[in-house]
Amino acid sequence: MTRKAGFLLLVVVWFCWGFSYPSTKLMLQSMDVWTGRALIMGGAGILLLMLAAVMGQSLRVARAHWRDLIIAALLNMTIFQISMTLGVHYFSAGRTVVIVYTMPLWAMLFAWPLLQERPTLARLAALALGLIALVVLMGQDFSGLRDASLGAACTLVGAIAFGLGTVWMKRRAWTNDPTVIAGWQLVLGTLPVIPCWYLFSAETDWAAVSAPSWAGFAFNLIIANVLAYFAWFRVLSTFPASVSGLGTLAVPIVGVLASAALLGEQIGWREITALALIVLALGLNLRSTARP
Repeated sequence: MTRKAGFLLLVVVWFCWGFSYPSTKLMLQSMDVWTGRALIMGGAGILLLMLAAVMGQSLRVARAHWRDLIIAALLNMTIFQISMTLGVHYFSAGRTVVIVYTMPLWAMLFAWPLLQERPTLARLAALALGLIALVVLMGQDFSGLRDASLGAACTLVGAIAFGLGTVWMKRRAWTNDPTVIAGWQLVLGTLPVIPCWYLFSAETDWAAVSAPSWAGFAFNLIIANVLAYFAWFRVLSTFPASVSGLGTLAVPIVGVLASAALLGEQIGWREITALALIVLALGLNLRSTARP
């Protein structure tokens, strides 16, 4: 795939994942964390594998690849998706998305020892700006939010897992189509969630699930998972791990603005400052990426 196509797919990812945070908040109005996430991950994985089969791709994965595939699935899907959903549940959607996208910091740190990707000065500067944005955003009073510290901690765990999972995917030259890899990761990542769903989920009254919750569920299933992972795994196959991670820094911008528009979350000077810093970080990253 060409770099231009990779950039276009990256833009698709920005909007798919940016709007997934307020849509998750809407879904959680009538569904619990475990029910919503288990159905979304399992359903999206099956749909991606079906899509790959329709495209004529083999669903068989080489035996030597299964270990890395399982580890990546646990990091990218199980830990990340559950941690992110708990973050939205206990925290706010707009601020959760900003914490999640400290992911490039962790991706760059893991890529150095695991992939020998030495960060350039421009990428280090971009990471520094992103980290400052996080500090600015978190330096406010969250006493009005329930369990804000728990939500922030869950989200940070998810961000670290996402960063390591992004790098882990780059450790191997995958022979399968990216759609197959994405589908299997979602299916495998769902398996550890099933016993947790059985043990911890509240019984869902499906007749009482609201229309906004169904809309949030449908968006997360089709757009934020099937379409987004279809695009994201192709981005990963085009760019280095550290660049792919930094390229997602636009997602918080979309997420904060979408949360304000759909959920009425307030955007104050801290949010505006953090977003401005992220825009600068994104510009540095794209300038660095555009160079051979």
